[in-house]
Formats: sequence, C-alpha cells, structure tokens
Amino acid sequence: MTVRLQNLSNQNFYNVRSVVPPVSEQEEIVSLVACESSRIDNVIISSMREIALLQVYRTRLIADVVTGKLDVREAAARLPDEGDADGEIGDDLLEGDETGDDAELDADAEEIEG
Repeated sequence: MTVRLQNLSNQNFYNVRSVVPPVSEQEEIVSLVACESSRIDNVIISSMREIALLQVYRTRLIADVVTGKLDVREAAARLPDEGDADGEIGDDLLEGDETGDDAELDADAEEIEG
C-alpha cells in the first residue's frame, strides 16, 4: 500500500477538507481522556510503590537469612522437588522472621511510602 504524496502540493494540502468535531465535543473528549489517563497514572504509581516495598522486603529477607536471624531449614525441607509441578509453596514461608524484627521491616516500608 502506497500513499502518493508527491502530487500533494502546498496549495492542494490547504484545500483538503477534514472533519472537526464541535468545540464542546472536543472538550468532552479531552475530559474523558484526562480522566482515564489519571486512573492509569494512579495504577502505575500504586504498582511502583508495591514494587518498591517488595524490593525492601526481599532485601530484608535475604539479609535475615544470610545473617542467621531467620532459620529457613525447615521451610526448605518442605519445598517441592524441582520436577514436581503440583507442589505449592505455603504462605508460612512468607511469614515474619523469628526474631520479632518485623517492626524494622514496617519502618522501612513506611519510609518508602512517606
């Protein structure tokens, strides 16, 4: 499919007629687009906040495992084999650490949200 623009001179271009909706309809369209884009922006901001909180949680979880504050041997023993597609990881793996340092994690999360 080609467009033959070589025959479209400046004079012909300005003589081309186009359909333009009335100003009230244009304003309605702009208002609708602004409303929808605002909703999308809010979802993006919320998702970015959740990602940041998950990154803090992940970093904290790794640090607690590496430093020995969280004992994962029992949870690791309950993990399914790599070839077992039916195995599910329980929510108990995602529970707080055993040292009671959840307050620190909550403080980190509040710092990000703030």
